[in-house]
Amino acid sequence: MLVLKASMALLAEDTPAVIGLTEQWVAAYKPAGWLTIPGRPGASAPVPLGILNSWLEERYGKIWVVHRLDRETSGVVLFARTAESHRQANDWFQRHQVKKTYDCLAVGVPRAPVLRISKPIEGMPSATQIEVKELFQGSFLARVLLHTGRRHQIRIHLSGEGHPLLGDVQYGGPTQLRLGERILGVGRVALHSARLELPTKEVFEAYWPADFKSWVQRLREEKGKP
Repeated sequence: MLVLKASMALLAEDTPAVIGLTEQWVAAYKPAGWLTIPGRPGASAPVPLGILNSWLEERYGKIWVVHRLDRETSGVVLFARTAESHRQANDWFQRHQVKKTYDCLAVGVPRAPVLRISKPIEGMPSATQIEVKELFQGSFLARVLLHTGRRHQIRIHLSGEGHPLLGDVQYGGPTQLRLGERILGVGRVALHSARLELPTKEVFEAYWPADFKSWVQRLREEKGKP
């Protein structure tokens, strides 16, 4: 198994980084606030910090989009470097053969250490597995495995269970969390694409960026107080 990881030194909150580069693929770290590909212009849409697809094409030439991350989500994004690789990747994604793993911070106390949610999204079958990794005051850290790939799937499923993501205003998540006498501010959706594994056993991983890491650190500090 080939595992490629982004260097921790390269993961700034607003700067992309290349995780892995092969003849078939370029895997990159997308910062929160960046678009994966150019979006539709709109009067109310905020100006993106950057466009990952364009940033990569300036360095590596023509690439093909395989999948996307929401604007506020950080983490691993895969692009194909040839038309044939693009066709192969599309087939894998359609067959749900690509393993996509996310880390998130959500509100509340889950009813079980592992939650398996199978609820349709816009009439389409959707399945999400949430493994609770750490409990905090009023929130928890979870690792999420997607079995399908619907838009906003993690955000919708967790919100439907009463556990919206921190910072996810669209689905009822708070931007502030009281920790004793202090307030933890979360300025974006607390969701990070941590790992992507292809059927070829190639694995691309991205460490937490500075903002996500700082939220977890603050929560752990408050948890450790007597």
